[in-house]
Amino acid sequence: MIKNPVKEKLARGEAAFGGSCGVTEELANRFTVMSGIDFLWIDTEHTVYGLDDVRLLPVLARQTGCMPMIRVAGLDSSLIKKALDLGAQCVMIPQINNAEEARRAVSYAKYPPQGTRGISPGWTFYFEGLTWADYLPQANDEIMIVAQIESPEGIENMDAICQVEGIDVVLAGPADLSAALGVIGQMQHPKLKEFLAGFPARVAKHGKVPGIALGSYDAAVEAYGNGYRFISYGSMIGYGMRGLTDDLKRLRALESKA
Repeated sequence: MIKNPVKEKLARGEAAFGGSCGVTEELANRFTVMSGIDFLWIDTEHTVYGLDDVRLLPVLARQTGCMPMIRVAGLDSSLIKKALDLGAQCVMIPQINNAEEARRAVSYAKYPPQGTRGISPGWTFYFEGLTWADYLPQANDEIMIVAQIESPEGIENMDAICQVEGIDVVLAGPADLSAALGVIGQMQHPKLKEFLAGFPARVAKHGKVPGIALGSYDAAVEAYGNGYRFISYGSMIGYGMRGLTDDLKRLRALESKA
């Protein structure tokens, strides 16, 4: 049976913690999922690579029990369909501004009768013994849909977006929200911090899971305390860079003591 481990965790009221790699190189992504993260964030919105570069990364993640999530570049049926046919178990759609756009996202991601997704899930050919007859009847139940709130219109229509059937996670995009709130780039501004602190309760009251994308352990701890339960807390490149930088400082300090 095809199952989505993150969807099951969230249904039990548990948190899901994810991370990204930052590149599409297979070995680097393999190391990333070996960390034990619940989901691998593959971003095709703000990176130099697109869906054609993703190739077998979702299959690689699936093989380790890690949910592959692809953020597409926008609310586009062809992008969502292709991401899912590559093997994504979850699609994130940025800049969802109203309930109608949320409903379109669900329609594009689901097979009939719940949606309008075309049928050709090519990723299944890389799983020995898995046929379309096995996968297709379960596909709609497996897929997760993340709606990202980032704009002034999205903020205004949050409650309506959260009530759309088929949306699983409503995710706060802090950087874009800083712009929407008139404090662009000021990630510690009280206005943004207040909005992000109240975001989980507004989402959860409609039965959806509140999510957020961050870049550090400390930020993730704060988000969890505020009620977020779908948390992306950084990238392999970011963590590696900080590790190298911190260790280099300690090594440089040896010279000052010599």
